[in-house]
Amino acid sequence: MKKKAILIIVVLLLLYGTYLLYKHSIKEYKLSYIISKYKVEEHYYKTTNHEYDIKIETNKKIYTYTLENNFNKKKKIIKEIKTVKKDNISCIIPLYRKDIDLDLYCLLDNKQVSIDYLLKTNNDSFKSIQNKIKKYKIKYPSSTNIKETYQKVTTYNNNIEDNQVYYIWDYKGIYIIEKDNNNYQEILSYDLYDNIMSCIVNGNYLLWENTSVKGIDTVYYYNHKNKKLKKIKLEKLISKDSYINGVINNKIYITDRKKKREYVFDMNTLKITPIDSDGTKYISYQNNKKKEYSKSDFFMNDQLFIKQEHNSKIDKDGWFSNRNFYYQEENKIVKVQNNNTVLLLELNNIKEWQIIGEEIILLSEDTIYAYNEKKGLRIIVEEKELNYNYENIYKVGEK
Repeated sequence: MKKKAILIIVVLLLLYGTYLLYKHSIKEYKLSYIISKYKVEEHYYKTTNHEYDIKIETNKKIYTYTLENNFNKKKKIIKEIKTVKKDNISCIIPLYRKDIDLDLYCLLDNKQVSIDYLLKTNNDSFKSIQNKIKKYKIKYPSSTNIKETYQKVTTYNNNIEDNQVYYIWDYKGIYIIEKDNNNYQEILSYDLYDNIMSCIVNGNYLLWENTSVKGIDTVYYYNHKNKKLKKIKLEKLISKDSYINGVINNKIYITDRKKKREYVFDMNTLKITPIDSDGTKYISYQNNKKKEYSKSDFFMNDQLFIKQEHNSKIDKDGWFSNRNFYYQEENKIVKVQNNNTVLLLELNNIKEWQIIGEEIILLSEDTIYAYNEKKGLRIIVEEKELNYNYENIYKVGEK
């Protein structure tokens, strides 16, 4: 009898161990369930974080969002959904099987819009909804209007993320703007208006000096960590008619259109070398996957590297990042998530915009803005010159 009891305990322990092993090996799952009148689709991903893509639907009303939180891989994380309405606005508050900060998701005329959009448009119906749901202690997006003037630029440093650095080219050098600091680094003793050859690599700023008719033989390298500028003489002269393909694994790939050559600049050695092109080995990267081209195919178009997750421009009409697609519709930026559109923001005269990490970076008139769904739309930098010249003038890197 004793042996039988021990055997049962061993079997139970093995079953429990198998369950724990299975639970911790889960990297993705999908499921659907019903809560009251709502159909919930829950899609879990294990990346560097725990992410849940959620779609909630009722009476042809659809809400979608992504939740980053660790529910220890438990399924059916939503236990209840609260509804609040006013005029043409309908909102939900999902309540979870874990005590976490709650968020609000809203439809305006049956189309999902960001909370920041409703706040920025001073919608009276939304203000009424806010008063009704005070007990849920929703944290709303917020930004600061505190600004300071640093030489020729106006900065809103408190609106900058802790790990971000903004670099603004002013024809001779760069403004280096961070949450807690502003600096200026002179690079040239003369004006360079056509700054088409600059890039950020691991938080460092590189400028390829292209004013000489002979070509490019000098690179200026500003190291953000030690705040020092290096002047690097290239062993290989490349023509003015060159462009940067992209940056992969601490290496900058450059194509010389005139000489029909491709080069790689290694940030570890600070050396440039031609890629040995025997007619079949011109290199491009698409979604971090290496592709090789013949010479004729490679030079049919400019080969700009596409990265699906970060700094990843898909085409002139939109960007793809973290399983979501973003596009511009007149003065609005819209996100497509789980086949549902969400209006994020509206700005007059959006000149250009891009996705960098979790941020949308936008330029409108003379102002650089940043947007993320937690903090909303914030002013970062105002600079009069951006009214006239903005292509490749500003860069965003990480510390």
